[in-house]
Amino acid sequence: MALSAEDPLAAFVALLKSEGRNGVLGLDCGAGSDGLRFVQSGIHFTGVDPSEENIHSARARGLEASVAQAVSLPFADAAFPSVWAVDALVGLPPEEWDDVVRELGRVTAPGAPIAVVLPDPVPQGRGEGFTVLRSPA
Repeated sequence: MALSAEDPLAAFVALLKSEGRNGVLGLDCGAGSDGLRFVQSGIHFTGVDPSEENIHSARARGLEASVAQAVSLPFADAAFPSVWAVDALVGLPPEEWDDVVRELGRVTAPGAPIAVVLPDPVPQGRGEGFTVLRSPA
């Protein structure tokens, strides 16, 4: 499922609300800009990022956030009703993509939506389309 190119976060929030999902894990949350938008939309946000500086900034904005790597998340299986991971794969080498997507599937509830950008390994053909995957049911 592709998300609106105009405002993919708003489209994802609409999807979450239509499915009755009230929480999201934000992978590579940065300083928390997207997290604030989720919270303002009534969606509980938990962020992770590998950068301590980013986590400090996100917490300063009142967000729940912790330092973590995408391939080894410190959460129980099926802990989240959805995942927002649009920046998570872009900076990683292609050989790590499957491991990250598998880890996201582990920490989300069965059938949960996971928003990602699937990077094109050919830079000149790179598309920035957002895709919603589903965790295994």
